[in-house]
Amino acid sequence: MTKVKYLMIGLFIGIMLVLIPNTSNAAVSVTRNIYSNNGSMKFNFTGLELDETHEYEFGLTKAKTEEVGNWNAIKEKTKTTATADLITTTKVIRNVINATDKGYITIKDKTTDKIVLQAYEVDLKLPYLKVTNYTAINNRKEFSRNETNTINVALRNVDNSEAYYQYEKITDQNIINKYKEIKAKNGDFNSLQNLLKTNPPTSNWKNWQYFNGYSSDGMNGYGYTQETINVPDTGLYYMWVYFSGNNIKDMYGYVLVDNLVETDIALENIEFPSYEKTITMELGKTREMTVIFTPSNATNKILKWSSSDETVATVDNAGRVTAKKVGSAIITATTQDGKKKITSTITVAEKLDGNNNGNTNNGSTNNTNKPQNNNNTNLNNNNKKDDPTKAEGKIPQTGENYVIIMALIGIVGAGVFTYIKVKQYRDIK
Repeated sequence: MTKVKYLMIGLFIGIMLVLIPNTSNAAVSVTRNIYSNNGSMKFNFTGLELDETHEYEFGLTKAKTEEVGNWNAIKEKTKTTATADLITTTKVIRNVINATDKGYITIKDKTTDKIVLQAYEVDLKLPYLKVTNYTAINNRKEFSRNETNTINVALRNVDNSEAYYQYEKITDQNIINKYKEIKAKNGDFNSLQNLLKTNPPTSNWKNWQYFNGYSSDGMNGYGYTQETINVPDTGLYYMWVYFSGNNIKDMYGYVLVDNLVETDIALENIEFPSYEKTITMELGKTREMTVIFTPSNATNKILKWSSSDETVATVDNAGRVTAKKVGSAIITATTQDGKKKITSTITVAEKLDGNNNGNTNNGSTNNTNKPQNNNNTNLNNNNKKDDPTKAEGKIPQTGENYVIIMALIGIVGAGVFTYIKVKQYRDIK
């Protein structure tokens, strides 16, 4: 009986040793920011457990089981976050990005030489609108062989890829309307990425008229599809670009070509929703104002914002109000032609008791009390760069260990059952 007890204790300890290391970072998640036209990107990991007095490193590999051969310093970190900066001028990193659309990042405590995050899958694929230095161009745009007046391409050049292109007309009116709205506000067309196509054409590709750049540094190429861009008809087009890689992965992207026949739609009226006309805000908080445009597809929605007392509340060009001092101020929104004007009274309080009838924004730049799915606002969120690449999940290699855990639990259960039966048999005798 003593041996059976020792066996059960040993199995229990074994299970704990397997289980504990895989739950410490079970809630790790990552977001991505592509910050350069050369394909460099940062991955920000959250849910880690780090010692701020230690130094940390990361490694990037093509496969989950591949051993890290080159470690890179992590320069941005907190107790729970770390940022891996994948700079494509680093040859080892560039080679991985050029080889696969999915890589694996491992994080190591350099001070103790211990792995704190096992190989974690990340998205290395460039969004289609970030493959070149252009997101949108006007039809009939002229290029030249001067490198400053060409289409620049991240990580592809004449030595490592063949370059192709073709045009495809956009027929989705929702995309066209969004494009027009962004254009009217001089916004960022990258915000359209989630609405645009992700399946490239499979045929009818044409060679670029001019494609150059060399692989002495393994970096960018440049050139033009046509010296004068010329789409087949009026409308909004994809100019698809395709780079057939030589011993590296193929890469696709597109540039939007604007050949729309503009018909201005007059703005008839603007107004604040009822909950925006009188607002109470807590000192130090920020909120974004909502404006209803009539008609909703008016061509010009540009507004000029002002505050009657900027010591009490300030407002920026996007309608974001910040409470500066206890008191009252009037926020005014005026159309670009000056013909229409609306106002909202802002009262700034030292502290709110939480029962504010939906008139405050608790420090966020998005008002959670506003009606959802309101497309008639002047909010400009087009400069956001974060690109989430993976939902929250457990760190890699936990699947295999759970199989082991289930097997060990089964062994323990069998041992307990056997022990009880043997004891019952001895008691009977």
